[in-house]
Amino acid sequence: MEKKRLILFGIIGPLLYFSILTLLGILWSGYNPISTGMSEIGAVDSPFSNIMNYLGFSLLGISIILFSTGFRDYFKKGWQIATSYILLLAGGISMFLVGFLPCDAMCIDVTLRGTFHSIASTISAIAVSLAIIIAAYPVSKKLGKHWGYASFYIGILSMASGPIMLLGLLAGYSGLIQRIGIGLSLLWMAVIALKLRKL
Repeated sequence: MEKKRLILFGIIGPLLYFSILTLLGILWSGYNPISTGMSEIGAVDSPFSNIMNYLGFSLLGISIILFSTGFRDYFKKGWQIATSYILLLAGGISMFLVGFLPCDAMCIDVTLRGTFHSIASTISAIAVSLAIIIAAYPVSKKLGKHWGYASFYIGILSMASGPIMLLGLLAGYSGLIQRIGIGLSLLWMAVIALKLRKL
């Protein structure tokens, strides 16, 4: 599959993911996207578990994997692009696995599967954020310095969402913080995909 088609998954994946996430959140009576994490829509006690896991998390993972290959092919060889590609690939694979590892009820880890869910989702978030940070220099060379700076800071902000949640800061807004974290990463994918296709 040529790079112009592969890179499109950086747009398609995020759009589908947030559409499904938003729709299921609205359909689930009592669900609060500000205070409640995204994984709870795919938890074992969720009425939309299978839809969120397979059409949400796993499909997003496949999109990240395909985007990573297209992204790599738009650049000349270099350690930053090679590293970013590996990290995006790892993030995509981890996100794909998240769909087969639903978290426990209310996303409180009590089983091995629930623990693996937390591990896989954490790996995905860290890997994609790091990929964005490391790609900043080659992005600046290809698209301009301002795009390189944007990549760097988007990666940093996306990465920061994890420690904020881990430390319990803004606890009542964990769902919002989580959405901002992944949203920034997926926004980067979509915008970079659009820019590269125009070259």
